[in-house]
Amino acid sequence: MKCIVIDDEQLARNLVESYVLKVPFLELVGSFKSGTLALEVLKSEEIDLVITDIQMPDLLGTELVKLLSTKPLVVFTTAYQNYAIEGFELEAIDYLLKPFSFERFSKSMNKAKEIFDLRKQQESVFKQDFLTVTADHKLYKIHYADIKYIEGMREYVSFYFGNGRVTALLSLKSLEEKLPLDQFIRCHKSFIVNKSKVTALDGGNLILGEKSIPIGQSYRDKVIEAIF
Repeated sequence: MKCIVIDDEQLARNLVESYVLKVPFLELVGSFKSGTLALEVLKSEEIDLVITDIQMPDLLGTELVKLLSTKPLVVFTTAYQNYAIEGFELEAIDYLLKPFSFERFSKSMNKAKEIFDLRKQQESVFKQDFLTVTADHKLYKIHYADIKYIEGMREYVSFYFGNGRVTALLSLKSLEEKLPLDQFIRCHKSFIVNKSKVTALDGGNLILGEKSIPIGQSYRDKVIEAIF
């Protein structure tokens, strides 16, 4: 697993680096004293794991994670307990309160490895031109090319294709990370569309045949660039 370490305090950074070097499945790609410096590497290289302090002068660790369009696994390290809730809201896999031992660090890394391996297994499945979902006590085979759009409803998603619909117990966010980026794009907090099914742009909406899908303000520029 390729990882980077971010901490504005050199002693803390050196300690985490030494811990990383003791974990056989981790590859230390870089170590940075600020989130701003790390951001360039995160944009240019595929990093699997970010181990970052939160309270830093130029860019908070939580702010850095929010800036990333492609989310690596994240472990926060901090001396402040009050960031825990925000950390988990950002789907960090762990929250290490300083000072922490190598034993505690190792436990966190093993958790990261389990999640990383699971993602890789799921990615291999989604390299197919279809996905399988369980709904209504049935196993459905849904080809990517047939999907018009996907709507998220809390813990459920609905796949719309032709005149049909399948609703399954899935997270829209987890689905977004697995769908092929060349075919699908998130256009709203509640919608993912098949780019090939979009026929027009009407103000703040994408037109897919007779269906109009709203574009969220924060998604607009990316969606227009990707489709039009």
